[in-house]
Amino acid sequence: MTLQCLQLSTNDGVSTLTLNNPAKHNAMNFAMWLALPDLLQSVAADRATRVLILTGAGDRAFCSGNDVSEFDKVRGTQSQIEHYNELQRTVCERLAKLSKPTIAMIDGYCLGAGLEFALLCDFRYCTPASRFAVPAVKLGLPYRYEDIVKLLDVIGPSRTREMVLGGRRIEGERAAEIGLVHQLAPSREALIREVAELAGELAIAAPLSLTAAKVTINEALRRDAAADLAFCKKLADEVYSSHDYIEGRAAFAAKRQPRFEGR
Repeated sequence: MTLQCLQLSTNDGVSTLTLNNPAKHNAMNFAMWLALPDLLQSVAADRATRVLILTGAGDRAFCSGNDVSEFDKVRGTQSQIEHYNELQRTVCERLAKLSKPTIAMIDGYCLGAGLEFALLCDFRYCTPASRFAVPAVKLGLPYRYEDIVKLLDVIGPSRTREMVLGGRRIEGERAAEIGLVHQLAPSREALIREVAELAGELAIAAPLSLTAAKVTINEALRRDAAADLAFCKKLADEVYSSHDYIEGRAAFAAKRQPRFEGR
């Protein structure tokens, strides 16, 4: 599927969503923000999709943030600012609440909104050529509470101050050192290979088990309310009563690869 500056493809249970605006280092324009809610909803509803990879077109950027050149037109007045921000929140909530595992495949710039996307993914893989930053203080923009919380949960308060207050760029190796990313691949070719390997492993795992685990992790990390323990238990009970639970035991006993169906 191709939609404006977004591309979505699916193969063997793995969907890849590509931010396709390489002329502007895959910056997010308003049209992309408008299209993403429905696109993410389609991924959530697609039973053929078991894993989502989020990446950027070309080899220079994952996503360089928002397209600031549009701001006078789409983010100039107070009402426009509120609409733009609400649209961003909608996209980020849908990505965060996606029940399927998500992987950010990062090569090049990962700035502002791009870093926000990456932090919302379950896994972040990058190359030494990657550059991470929160440039808000250098652009006269606020960095919202929910965005700062994402950084705090991943790299802690000291590193968050370094990135948000200092606005300095962090290279791929440094990002791996401070835990901002899970894996540092030595090259773009290695990055593609390692992400494909991880996605393949996730795609053949039990979907209901993955969903229950992901939701439980997210609930445990909530800051806006207490964890919904009843919902976590409901998902766990559904796993125990599923066909996949039977299949997993049968495959283990027969010493064969299980064939999970997500039911």
